[in-house]
Amino acid sequence: MPDKTLIKRYILNFHERDFEGVIPRELTVKTLPGRATVIIGPRRAGKTYYLFSLIDRNVPERYLYVDFEHPVFHPMTPGDFIDVLDAYHELYPEIEKPVVLLDEVQAVQDWERIVRYLLDEDYTVYVTGSSSKLLSREVATHLRGRSLTYTLFPLSFREFLRFKGVKYRGRELYRNTPKINRLLEEYLRSGAYPEVALAPEDVRELILKDYFDVLIKKDVLERHRVKNVHLLNELLYFSLRAYSKYVSFDSLYRLFKGRLRVTKRTIANYFAYLEEAFALFLVRRYGRSPKGRIVAPRKLYLIDTGLALFGEKDVARDVENAVFLELNRRYSLRPGLEVAYWKDEAGREVDFVVSENGKVRELIQVSLRLDDERTRKREFLALLHASKRLGCKNMKVITLGEEGVEDVSFYGMRGRIELIPLSKWLLGRGIS
Repeated sequence: MPDKTLIKRYILNFHERDFEGVIPRELTVKTLPGRATVIIGPRRAGKTYYLFSLIDRNVPERYLYVDFEHPVFHPMTPGDFIDVLDAYHELYPEIEKPVVLLDEVQAVQDWERIVRYLLDEDYTVYVTGSSSKLLSREVATHLRGRSLTYTLFPLSFREFLRFKGVKYRGRELYRNTPKINRLLEEYLRSGAYPEVALAPEDVRELILKDYFDVLIKKDVLERHRVKNVHLLNELLYFSLRAYSKYVSFDSLYRLFKGRLRVTKRTIANYFAYLEEAFALFLVRRYGRSPKGRIVAPRKLYLIDTGLALFGEKDVARDVENAVFLELNRRYSLRPGLEVAYWKDEAGREVDFVVSENGKVRELIQVSLRLDDERTRKREFLALLHASKRLGCKNMKVITLGEEGVEDVSFYGMRGRIELIPLSKWLLGRGIS
């Protein structure tokens, strides 16, 4: 049982912290009576500091923040949490119900009992935890429909610039264009984890390597008790070199079966573990046929472009990966909205199809540059074919620098295509 005197000291020390340096994030969460607000996401994406950003700096004592990995709270059972509440109320008897912020809840066995008790007593509750213990489906199971779950990704480019102290709104965008372009190169190369963004250049790779090693060890190997470690390492090797490319479980099975003890199911399971751990994403092909979507190859994207430093770094694929992650940030709160890719029987491809409740809202092509006429025609022609087939006239090509609108006509097909630089698109907000 935790020592109440130590708990009080912990609470007071927390309330004396300086929260002025906490940089707000873009994720907006809601609270509903009787439901906990749960923030999940990859390790080191900033979930703890997100909780800090929710605190009113003028009245920090109205918040009870509990880091269950702090030594004061070890060991703890759900029943012991009553002592934590008592300690708080003895310090602040005038506050009937603080806002409760529970961090790293997975450190307490049966943590959901604490959350359900607080909800039953009408407390406002926020919860975060390690991605290896707090998956979206597990939250739903443990809290029995009494949660609102949000995903916090690594920094958007807008957040990245704020972390760097660079303004980009209005006239500042034009004043700071050279600096913004330079930071875009850094964003694509080293990625968007908050600590990495603030770290000196000479240690960024070391931090990323540590993140990646812990993610694989804790969230994949230990969590799922992976037996075929050699196969998992091969799949990681492949993923870090094939990001923004197609992946087929069948082709990987044929590749490995002569060298390793492997089944298609094992390959599929290991990729599912990596997705659960927010290491990567596998994107389906857009189509009306459920069977076709299931059997078609997926496109593989990493949670952070910085991780590609441990594979085969490629700026064109970094750009496409960054676009995918931004689409997910923008639309993760819209359940009916889906991001897929499109490919027809002739091999024409569109990188991203954004659809909502079955209706295609946007077609996005990603290309570093369009100064080569063959590249320009290929990208435009694929968009026109997809536009005709999918009934969507909202088309754009994201490039590193080209900007404008073109009226395009090929083989009787016509359309208006917006060309937009990556930096400008990343600083926007997306479709309404």
